[in-house]
Amino acid sequence: MAEWHPSKYSRAQLEERRLAATPWLQGGQHSQQAIADHFGVSVHTVSNWKKRLKRTGSLQATVTTGRPSRLTAAQLEQVRTLLREGALHHGFPDPTWSTRRVADLIGRHFDVWYHPDHVRRMLRQLGFTPQMPDGRAAERNELRIASWKEQVAPELGKKGRAGRHPGVPG
Repeated sequence: MAEWHPSKYSRAQLEERRLAATPWLQGGQHSQQAIADHFGVSVHTVSNWKKRLKRTGSLQATVTTGRPSRLTAAQLEQVRTLLREGALHHGFPDPTWSTRRVADLIGRHFDVWYHPDHVRRMLRQLGFTPQMPDGRAAERNELRIASWKEQVAPELGKKGRAGRHPGVPG
């Protein structure tokens, strides 16, 4: 019966497998096919391991740095300063920042255009957190709302109950 293998290995598991294969590759006693069968990889992978071992002397994992940032650290600090100046200062119709607006701001100032989803990650790295807008109108008059609740709302409730059929719970 075949041995179960996960469909996706972690980086640590992959490295452990490569390191375990190192003595087999260095020993020269096993064919590439035998090594591939033992470690559950293709012959092509074993061939790549051999080349890498010859070139670097090790099969240890390398650091994956990812794509370099298109903005320098100084430019990222400038983004932070620009955001603190406020959206109104930069010509937007209201004071809220959205990822699209931030992407537009970065594009206009640095000629570097990011997707709004990437801007969200960038903002998190800069220490900004997502905020929900208040949802209330700026023109809202709390005094008028309170007086309406005291005077008009109870009357509406009485009218609504009066129109119901007798004996039917409300």
